[in-house]
Amino acid sequence: MSDEQMENKLIDKTIERRNNMLDKAKKEAAAIESRTEVELKRIKDQTNQAIENILGGEIRAVHDRIVGGAQLQGRKQVMEARTEIIANVFDEAQKAVMKIIASPEYKDVLVKITSESINKLNEDCIVYANKEDAKYLKSEMEQLPIGHKVKIEESKEDILGGVTIVNMDGTKTIYNTLETRLKTARGRLTSEVAEKLGVI
Repeated sequence: MSDEQMENKLIDKTIERRNNMLDKAKKEAAAIESRTEVELKRIKDQTNQAIENILGGEIRAVHDRIVGGAQLQGRKQVMEARTEIIANVFDEAQKAVMKIIASPEYKDVLVKITSESINKLNEDCIVYANKEDAKYLKSEMEQLPIGHKVKIEESKEDILGGVTIVNMDGTKTIYNTLETRLKTARGRLTSEVAEKLGVI
């Protein structure tokens, strides 16, 4: 084989080796690129998931704050409505009590309230009433229950629409006024309104 042929063969082998190396390098580059794309997608997915988790937590916290605030505001409005309803009812009831006291029928109511209280206490007693009511009760003693000693006195306290009855040794007291009944009814009504409005 001539030098020229040897040289051509050597060049061909070098070119072939170079082409093989280029092919191998291209394949390795393609494999690296493929792995890089997979890793890049994995990193992006993880990053997106982390961002979603952070945002989701923040959104939940904001949602909870908004809902909690709305519920608190709702409860506050219900409480205000309840207070307003009860106040209105008792304003009307107070007006009704004042009408009863001013009416001609009040004298009968006063005698009835006093009789109930004397019967309930069921012993000798002192009946306290405001000046006008005490005067009327003294004039109507025969309408009061018999069987116990009953003394009628003007109260030092302002008693509106009824009487306070105390036994002779001062150990038992009955408050029986329209105002007292109204206060008792107010407590009951407050609970009923609260229950109906779903507050308790």
